[in-house]
Amino acid sequence: MSRYATLLLLLKHMGYINGRVQFQKLTFLLEKNYHINTEYDFIPFKFGPYCQAVQEDIQHLINYGYIEHEEVEKTGGELLHRYQITEHGEQYLLENDFGEIYDQVIQDLCYDFKNYSIRQLVEYVYENYPEYIIHSEVRSQYYHPKPKQEDFTSADKLLDRKPIITPSFVKWLDEEIKITTKRLEVSEVPNEHKADEMELDELVSEMLDIAYEDIATKAQEISTKIMLEDYSESGDINNKIYFILEILENLLGVLAEKDIIGIYTEFANTKTNIQMLDELIALHRTSLKSDLVRFLFEFIEDVGFFLDSIDRIISL
Repeated sequence: MSRYATLLLLLKHMGYINGRVQFQKLTFLLEKNYHINTEYDFIPFKFGPYCQAVQEDIQHLINYGYIEHEEVEKTGGELLHRYQITEHGEQYLLENDFGEIYDQVIQDLCYDFKNYSIRQLVEYVYENYPEYIIHSEVRSQYYHPKPKQEDFTSADKLLDRKPIITPSFVKWLDEEIKITTKRLEVSEVPNEHKADEMELDELVSEMLDIAYEDIATKAQEISTKIMLEDYSESGDINNKIYFILEILENLLGVLAEKDIIGIYTEFANTKTNIQMLDELIALHRTSLKSDLVRFLFEFIEDVGFFLDSIDRIISL
């Protein structure tokens, strides 16, 4: 895929890109997170990973009339560079077939990071690719390394160990749970007094396992049907379905461990990927048979009921 197409597809799916930093970081993540060969070579620079060729190609596309560039004055007089794809840029993409898989991967990237602020995007890059920030002049502002996953302790154990935990960390944990709860619109999360009472009844656990097996069986039926019909979209949809199943399995695991942070992380991850599956179905709906679309929506509905059940359990 051409470098120009990469930049234009990013703009197409983002709607617009605010600033050179966002353009640089999204292009960088496309290669690092999604393993697309962008043909751009990034180096550690004063603001993290940087590629001069990206800036040069953006300017070329502006000169060709494929990208519209405007400078927006922010509060304080700072100028923000805003980029949007033009009709000529859209036409360029229509006239050149770059492959559906590239378009879909870039769409996934934009969906994953569209709601990130510039600060959140930079922090994500800094925390996940520290080898690219060795020359950064703003490292202290954006690099806040987190403990490895194995260093986390389930919330109820943390609360049991209050005497040896610094107040700042307990406060951080409490704030993180509240923020996550608000974002997911969950009515209540076990607090200090309820953490000890959070018990996953054996019968409830068995019922959740059975519900998961039913969902997995339906997913297998859908996958088989897609492959038998030889849909060109089978890879995208099947991969998303099995990824959702993997997340649900992780969710059951952290639920059994009473790991509050883990529960809400996997809960949010499931919701995000269900939304992505829904968008994939909408994208390919005209080429899918009506009964397959119905099965897919039943799968989404079943996962929704499953999440609602877990929501009620952890809110007791």
